[in-house]
Formats: sequence, C-alpha cells, structure tokens
Amino acid sequence: MDLNVEKIRAPSSLSERAYEAIKESILKTDVTKVNDEDRIDERSLSESLGISRTPLREAINRLVIEGFLKVLPRKGIYVVKKTKKEIIEILLVRAVLEGMAARLATEHVTDEEIEKMKELFSPFCESSSGGRFIKYADANIVFHELVLRTSQCGKLIELAGNLFDHIRWIRFRTIVFEDRFTKMQKEHMAIIEALEKQDPGLAEKRMRSHIEGLAKYIEEKVDFP
Repeated sequence: MDLNVEKIRAPSSLSERAYEAIKESILKTDVTKVNDEDRIDERSLSESLGISRTPLREAINRLVIEGFLKVLPRKGIYVVKKTKKEIIEILLVRAVLEGMAARLATEHVTDEEIEKMKELFSPFCESSSGGRFIKYADANIVFHELVLRTSQCGKLIELAGNLFDHIRWIRFRTIVFEDRFTKMQKEHMAIIEALEKQDPGLAEKRMRSHIEGLAKYIEEKVDFP
C-alpha cells in the first residue's frame, strides 16, 4: 500500500515532520476501504518523504502508539482498520471527556464564543439538511473542538485530541448525519444554551447524551465491519 505523502523539505525535526505528513495522509484515507493485506512499503515511504529510515521509524513508532499504524513482525507495517466495536468505544470515551470539557467550559466561555458556536449552525436552521450534511459534519467538528479549547484544560484537550483524530478519520459520516440531522441540530443548540446559561451540570449532561446517542445510533443502524 502506498501512502500519498509529500516530500519533507525542512532539515529540522525530521521525525516530527514525518509523523505529521504520514498522519495527515492517513486521515485523508477512507478507513472503510483499508484492507488487512495493504502493507506500507517502508522504503517507498522513505523515498517519498525524502528522509532516512531512522526518523521515519521514529514517526512510525509514534503512530503505532496512537493506534493509526501497526507493525507485524516479519510481515510489515499496516494501517489499522477500525471495527464497529472500536468506533463505539471511542465515542463512549469521548462522551465522558467532552462532557467534562463542556462542564469546565461554562466557567470560561465568552459571549463571543457563544456567538461563534451559534454562527456555525446558523446556515442549517431548516428542518432538513438539504443534502448539506457533509458541511454540517465539518461544522460539527469545529464546534466540538471549540468546546474543548474553551474548557482551558490542557490535559483534557490532549487526551480528547487523539480520539478526535480517530473519529475524523472514520468516513461513515455521510451515512450517519443525514438521518440524524434534525436531532443533532437540536442537540447542538441545547448544548450551546447550557453553555450560555453557564450551567455546568446541564452542559455536561447534554454533551454526554449527544455523543452517546451517536454511539447508540451507529450500534443499531450503521453497517460497519
């Protein structure tokens, strides 16, 4: 399997830059089309990036720890294929972390941030997405990232960030969001309302319910291996 990566041009922090380039390539890959037989050719990847094997392997080891790649002895390097069970587990963990983020955000959220959250969803006020559910999905990602940043809890942001990368990687969103559009729109506005009221318990409850609802929907409705 060949990853479509760009050659690294800066000589400093080669391992870090290799990590970023490979991870970005993985995040652009449709995880539902990843095959267990698709081995990544290390030599080809080294040549594509324009770096030696040492910084490349450091980057690969980091991505293995984060759960994006796996190394099988005497076989090679492979992109990890997420199962439906793993996706649901990631969402349930996210529900806890982001619920806490919403609770903490009530202490710090500003009027400007509340308005920004509302503006994210203002183009989707109709009862139907009108086929714009992919754009809505993008607004959804920005919203959740904004709530995390507003929590101002560095360790929480760090922990949730890795999980968020995994969720962003999963490309089932076009079959999930359209059916759930109206419900998700109401849930998002309810979370924003709780943040605006600066009600920590309500904000946490609504955020957790929102993400747990998506996990339940996937478990019951989405056909994913």
